[in-house]
Amino acid sequence: MRMPKTLYLIADGGRARYIERTGPGRFNTFRKFVSAHMHEKSSALSRDRPGRVRESATTARHAIEARGNPRDKVETGFIRAIAADISADASLADFDMLVFIAPAKLQKVLRDALPPALAGKLAKCIDKDLTKVPDDDLYRHLPVFLAGQATS
Repeated sequence: MRMPKTLYLIADGGRARYIERTGPGRFNTFRKFVSAHMHEKSSALSRDRPGRVRESATTARHAIEARGNPRDKVETGFIRAIAADISADASLADFDMLVFIAPAKLQKVLRDALPPALAGKLAKCIDKDLTKVPDDDLYRHLPVFLAGQATS
């Protein structure tokens, strides 16, 4: 039985790794990405001060609460950039399956950012953060897919 060639994409909001299975229980990271904004504080990612509004009945002024966390916007942009890289890289076209391992909030972002051809190769999404797990220990966490095996 032929083993399908599977691309494992491990990511969080600031780091990503492309991993392939090289043998029984062995995985190899062949590409890494790190976000330039990974270590910046949320306050550094937004404007200096929130907008202000004036009270209509008095001279009081109030800050306008931000609509979202600036860190979430940076993480979403990073995952979209990873999806664009996978789409643009012709050397990744020979993979039969894609397994995405990331926190749950980032999985929908990747699904929406992938083109239909690659979305069809997405075999599984796993809700874990394995970005700091070394290649030698990945066999404990990553599933191995056999040809004809049902995926979910």
